[in-house]
Amino acid sequence: MSIVSILIPCYNAEHWIAETIKSGLAQTWQNKEIIVVNDGSTDSSLEIAKCFESSIVKVINQENKGAGSARNRALQEAQGDFLQYLDADDLLSPQKIEKQIRLLQQNSPDMLAVCGTVHFFDGQKPDEGIFEDGLPFLVDSNDPLNWLLRLLGADGRGGMVHPGAWLTPRNVADTAGLWDEQPSPDDDGEYFTRVVLASAGIRRANSGISYYRKYKTGSNLSSTNSEKLQWGALHSTDLKAQHILAKTDTPRAKKALTRCYKERAVLAYPNYPKVTEAALARIQELGGTDYLPCLGGWRIELLNKFFGWKFARQASVYYHRYIKMARGIMIFLIKK
Repeated sequence: MSIVSILIPCYNAEHWIAETIKSGLAQTWQNKEIIVVNDGSTDSSLEIAKCFESSIVKVINQENKGAGSARNRALQEAQGDFLQYLDADDLLSPQKIEKQIRLLQQNSPDMLAVCGTVHFFDGQKPDEGIFEDGLPFLVDSNDPLNWLLRLLGADGRGGMVHPGAWLTPRNVADTAGLWDEQPSPDDDGEYFTRVVLASAGIRRANSGISYYRKYKTGSNLSSTNSEKLQWGALHSTDLKAQHILAKTDTPRAKKALTRCYKERAVLAYPNYPKVTEAALARIQELGGTDYLPCLGGWRIELLNKFFGWKFARQASVYYHRYIKMARGIMIFLIKK
């Protein structure tokens, strides 16, 4: 029976790591191992994880090097035939792995499995979240490059895949290589770009769910706003472009990539204008684009229509900053 390695990078996740490990232990696929890499947590994450140590659960401690390094360490320790990445605050439905393995056993080697994802807020019961089926992107395909370009928006609207939704054969992961260790909110997007391109295709499991925990305060890495992470996100997009352009430089590929760069440019503005300028320069090198992601509600879109996206984006950022500051003052006065 195939072994599945559930790989969990952990940094300051004391509130969630026990539930996440239990989610791995509850998998109906019996032949499994769980590897937790504590990435220099300063809270009680390591102590909590060690409570679960057994013949199935291995806990490794390292100095803080970032999520990519922690995943690579877990990957190097893994003995499994399949890999399940699981962030330290996310969850899996009990049959998720078994359903995907059964599906892959019916197909040719080197296929990847994927499933839908429930998005839920911290403090909310997971099954009360919103289920995203990923359609029309998460579908069966024997053409991984075409599948990837469609996901990135080559044909219009693009999509995303939660990293926990994948199940990856070890030999495909070995071909794809290690995780890039530069901190980035899109390191999983870059890594799974390589994984998809190294695969024979994708198969969708219609049962089994990954659960993605979100935070109203924006505490997860993907929503953390810093210059370092913005440059890291641009770096991840550069790597994705390199991987894809090495396979094809068609107008369709360039359309998908210019969309990615435009999203990076918009998200970085106005706080990190140099990142925006660099992303816009990449777009021009690829031939330009008329694409513009949604900026917000109708008021922001109206500003964009008359004054351009930079003015509209700046107005949106400053407005939300003002609202946050006003709420903070009100809370302070009430407590006082």
